[in-house]
Amino acid sequence: MIKRTSVIVYFRSPKAVKQIEKIAPVNYYHKKRRYAVCYVNEAQKDAIIAQFQAMKLVKRVEESLFENDGYHLDMDVQ
Repeated sequence: MIKRTSVIVYFRSPKAVKQIEKIAPVNYYHKKRRYAVCYVNEAQKDAIIAQFQAMKLVKRVEESLFENDGYHLDMDVQ
């Protein structure tokens, strides 16, 4: 099984979504809040983030904290 991670891309204009889709498939985007969520392979993550950061319409790129070891979500709370 290929390990995948989510990357959050904050953009300046909704036009950037088309450019982002050329690099990685966009699973979700919010036009008003100007961000997109892409799932990428763990091995290619650094190269894809570098491509996103080189784009003019992208403000910043973050990795999702949900898969991070420091972030723990406990669903068994009663």
